[in-house]
Amino acid sequence: MALRDLSPRQMVQITAAWLDPERERPRLVSLKRCAPLLEDIEAAHDGILKAHRKQKKETDEIAEIQQRQVAVDQLHDRKARGAHAVLTGFADLADDPEDAARYLEIRDQLFTDGLKFITASYSDEAGEVKLARDRLTPESKATLKALPTPGSNLLKAVQAWFAAGDELGKLDAQRIHLEAQDRPEAADPRGGQLRARNRWIKVVRSVLQMLELEAPDEEMTRRLLAPLEREVAKAERRRAGGRDEETGAEDSAAPGASSAGAPATGTSATGTPTTSTPATGTPATGAPATGAPATGAPGTGAPGTGTPATGTPATGAPAPDAAAPGIGVN
Repeated sequence: MALRDLSPRQMVQITAAWLDPERERPRLVSLKRCAPLLEDIEAAHDGILKAHRKQKKETDEIAEIQQRQVAVDQLHDRKARGAHAVLTGFADLADDPEDAARYLEIRDQLFTDGLKFITASYSDEAGEVKLARDRLTPESKATLKALPTPGSNLLKAVQAWFAAGDELGKLDAQRIHLEAQDRPEAADPRGGQLRARNRWIKVVRSVLQMLELEAPDEEMTRRLLAPLEREVAKAERRRAGGRDEETGAEDSAAPGASSAGAPATGTSATGTPTTSTPATGTPATGAPATGAPATGAPGTGAPGTGTPATGTPATGAPAPDAAAPGIGVN
């Protein structure tokens, strides 16, 4: 029984029935080998619920962090592009070559590889900010502070870029931490959904073993195990990727294939076969087909050489040549 294929919702549905006093709990209590397992069943059931709640909480937190990262990254990229463009623009506008060289020098201090880093990962952008901050000299800071920007100066714009990069690094670390918590190799091996699932599977297997030893009557066995078997079967079909659905489609097509293999049984009053499609797939043209009859027909049922009957058969009786192909054997 492939218990590992069960989803969390299937798991809690099964054990909820076993624990419900109005459903199957009294039956388990009446079995001396199964009754002591009720405490384990409750713990396993609660473990699945708690793991699911924890996972949902972490998923929501990760989604919130990712939304925040998008907003911070937009600010980071905008400030970086603006600082790079302003320094380039001041160098183009400066009439003094020394001033122009100074602006380009500061730009290259901050952006050693241009703006390529703004398309990198969030952690790489955070790392680049740390390097750029370290490269910026006190003299460069003084020059940036003297350069005006709308409502402030260029030093504050650069510092806003730095702050956005730092924030991206912190957010990315939080995301990685949350994503790692539910992995099997996480620092705390007792936590996570995987451990809760494994615990549930072990408990249910213990129940199955005890039921086998107890050998309850057929009705009790059915009440306790039928829902479990039904859910396991559903899980196996799901894992098979719809194999059952495909088989059903083939099965439903089978009757059509059989009927298509036999020619039409109806004949006209003159003994000429009707225009239904015979087994070879070639439409009848008014004369019996020169090939073999439909698959499964007796060998003696082969029609003539293709010349239709010229005589008029007895009233109400089909022509002999037309009647033979109509017999099919499956």
